[in-house]
Amino acid sequence: MNINRGWSGKLGQLCCILLSAALLSVSAQENVDPRKGRVTANPTAGNRYSLEQEIQLGRQGAQEVERKLTLLPADHPMSKYIASLGMKLADHAPGFKFPFTFKVVQEESVNAFALPGGPIYVHTGLIKAATEAELAGVMGHEIAHVVMRHSTRQASRQMRAQLPLAILGGALGMGVGGLAGSLAQLGISFASGTVFMKYSRDAETEADMVGAQIMYDAGYDPLAIVSFFNKLKEKSGNGGGPQFLRSHPDPGNRAKEIKGILSRFPPKQFHQSDSAEFLAAKKALTGVKAGQNKSEPSTPLPRLSLSNIADSNFKNFQHAAYTISYPASWRLDGDSASTVTIYPEGGLGDGSLAYGAMISGFEPKASASQELDAAVRELTADIEQANPDFRLHTSPQVFKLDGLSARRLDWVGKSAVHEKGEPLKERARLIALPRKSGGVLYVVFVAPDPDFTGLWPTFERMLNSLQVR
Repeated sequence: MNINRGWSGKLGQLCCILLSAALLSVSAQENVDPRKGRVTANPTAGNRYSLEQEIQLGRQGAQEVERKLTLLPADHPMSKYIASLGMKLADHAPGFKFPFTFKVVQEESVNAFALPGGPIYVHTGLIKAATEAELAGVMGHEIAHVVMRHSTRQASRQMRAQLPLAILGGALGMGVGGLAGSLAQLGISFASGTVFMKYSRDAETEADMVGAQIMYDAGYDPLAIVSFFNKLKEKSGNGGGPQFLRSHPDPGNRAKEIKGILSRFPPKQFHQSDSAEFLAAKKALTGVKAGQNKSEPSTPLPRLSLSNIADSNFKNFQHAAYTISYPASWRLDGDSASTVTIYPEGGLGDGSLAYGAMISGFEPKASASQELDAAVRELTADIEQANPDFRLHTSPQVFKLDGLSARRLDWVGKSAVHEKGEPLKERARLIALPRKSGGVLYVVFVAPDPDFTGLWPTFERMLNSLQVR
């Protein structure tokens, strides 16, 4: 069984029926490299997400966005204008017809972002700072991120762990919980009043060039996106600059690349001035204030008494890839085909795992598939990439588990458990061993460092009961 695909957890449960092969096929004549000219299809090679999964993930992400951020009412003139402009641009997007939606966030920061599969959001601050052609350029750029599938391509390439292990700060539970972790794996994070997308410079180059194609076909001058980025850079000075620049890094040759694309297209007359509709909608934004951030800060978890969570009675859990025993009074989230989280009452809160264990699967690169040490290095690199403040506490140690050669190592970070207003140090212990049918099974045990030693006998009993299939 392919662990990474077979254990897609909640994401895998979202889609039981694949799109027809016709939607996914790309003929030899179709060009998906924007550097060579017109793009006609969506990249699919190497992407572990189906189009249906990508669309469903975006819809779930949109629910989270709209729960946390304040949107301009749908009947506001600017909301109607953005929806109309967005659909006009999307009609010229190449390849599969994603179900695009376009909405306005009441936020004065200069930002816009796209979720996988089609939801696109534009901040009022960006609209106020842009001309109509520049706004079309930004929206075309975001549409290009969707059609080039940058979020899921990035996740498929960089995060081969089944779910992102954001253990530091007690965020492991969010990764296990599905949505927040899946979004983080896609380079999407939520902050106060906004959403942050993280793209590589290569992705920015593709979005520039595919966005230029979309703008050209829709009748807007593609060089407007260059002028808008330059305008933002001039305003940023020596500071960090608008968030849009931080999440959309300059590939360094934006104007040259876009001009190169345009040189392949026949000359064309573009819209030269702002339309009356845009000016009227922009005027209607006068007096519209930034909305209140609806997200609530996470609540620190209290420290648990080890005597209260101790349980000598254990029960068994049968997974498709293993069996394990755990304290009968503890809760188990997950099922026989997904990532599993096991924790005592009070050990998980606000999406943060403070006490407990997570069990999942990892599919290493082909070059590492036959060597456990190489697979563990690859797995730990992915985990540390997701947790830049992670500190390795012990080097990998070799031991035997269920008759198999296994590896064990510890990290330390900050726990979701606070005392006297400060987070306790957290310890996370990774256990990794090969599956008999291929791939790697791994378990992460988590507890505040002062409690880890006292809880280890329970963790060790769980570990010794593990039988891998």
